[in-house]
Amino acid sequence: MIGAYSGYQVELSDKIITLRDEQKFTYKQIADQLIAEGYRSPRGFDLGAESVFSIYKKRKIRDVRLNAMSDPILSGVEVIRLRDK
Repeated sequence: MIGAYSGYQVELSDKIITLRDEQKFTYKQIADQLIAEGYRSPRGFDLGAESVFSIYKKRKIRDVRLNAMSDPILSGVEVIRLRDK
């Protein structure tokens, strides 16, 4: 899978998007809320407003990119059977 997120990354970024888009928290408020709930960055560091913003921004960009991908269409295919010699 292209740029697959781990389960933890999906959970963390989903939580950030919910707090930002639905509850209108600031990035600082999101960081404080996540720290209070025991969340850390995917690499195990403390979350700050800057890292929350980065996770939010990159997830939004990823979602747009993945949703813009279309299914490939195969057309004009010709199958030729080779005869045995």
